[in-house]
Amino acid sequence: MKRRRCLSAALASLFLMTAAVPSASAGQEISPPALSPGYQPSAATDEGGLWMMSDKAEREVQRSPLLVRDKALNDYVQGLVCKLAGPNCSAIRVYILNIPYFNANMAPNGAMQVWSGLLLRSKNEAQLSFVLAHEISHYLKRHTLNRYQSARDTSNAMAFLSLATGGIVGGIASLVAVGELSAYSRDQEREADAYGFDLVTAAGYDPREGAAIWEQVEAERKADPDEEEPDYFFASHPTSEERFETLSQKAAEIEKARSGWKKGRETYLKAIKPFRGRWLEGELNRGKYAESKVLLDRLIKDDPQSSELRFYLGELYRRQGEDSAAMTAYKHAIDGEDTPTAAYRGLGLSALKMKEKTVARDAFNEYLAREPEADDRAMIEFYLSGL
Repeated sequence: MKRRRCLSAALASLFLMTAAVPSASAGQEISPPALSPGYQPSAATDEGGLWMMSDKAEREVQRSPLLVRDKALNDYVQGLVCKLAGPNCSAIRVYILNIPYFNANMAPNGAMQVWSGLLLRSKNEAQLSFVLAHEISHYLKRHTLNRYQSARDTSNAMAFLSLATGGIVGGIASLVAVGELSAYSRDQEREADAYGFDLVTAAGYDPREGAAIWEQVEAERKADPDEEEPDYFFASHPTSEERFETLSQKAAEIEKARSGWKKGRETYLKAIKPFRGRWLEGELNRGKYAESKVLLDRLIKDDPQSSELRFYLGELYRRQGEDSAAMTAYKHAIDGEDTPTAAYRGLGLSALKMKEKTVARDAFNEYLAREPEADDRAMIEFYLSGL
């Protein structure tokens, strides 16, 4: 099943807003300079109109139930942005959203979206920084303005409205659509990659992690037998192969220039671990189990002692009807530290289907002992009555 979906209401709304954007003089050549700190466009310009669109969408995002409002996590990601953006830090507002897809997005007014799927897939600060710096580069280079004017001047002003937003509606869809104007040309994407690489390495992050994160995402995409086209986030980007080769070459050229490149693995895990379970639940709810399996295998390889990760591997297997494999994963979760209580429930359910009555009975009893007020207590007691 294709991942692209059209959101007619949101896109129609965006079209109405776009129609109000003032036009430049016919034939005017646009070569916008990079933004400087404190820059504010005139309202009577194309750019001013785009900022007004973004401001309206941003206010809706601020009220979204998908918005992660945890101060510690927001401060952490905003801090990474500030390391990369330098003097432009104060102009960028970060919005973390509980959306289980690999995506970050930058609107022309400085509103940045970071989706939970990106945070879940990044192994460390360095990998996340490469994606953040790419989006910051679009903003500083004013690519959205260039994209809009090019589309309008070639009678393709509606082309950018054919955007997938993963089923997200309202202000988030609008802000994504505004930001996705920056994906107009692959040359702009290459420029954002190159400038972003410089921002990341100037902050001291390991240059090899840029290629690594794209290699990881490509491995997930290739694992999906139903993948008919690239995710909309990648549709106008350079191919993964090109991006991997380019970033690998740039890393090879610079990695010996200094010692002590940092990855920021431990600080990154500390920041995201309180949210990882919720994000993994959202990941499994996508129903892209082949992709999720690649992701979980990698996460477990990096954190083999995690009971939480073993539990979600069991959940993946159980949802696919592979109860024998699910039981093995649940048992690994139970043998570890900080075992999720739900692992006993999952083990009981899979054992019940496998007709392992003793295992199911013990697991269900342990689940209820640990979670006496469980919402599904009546159902579990019903299963126990038959064992």
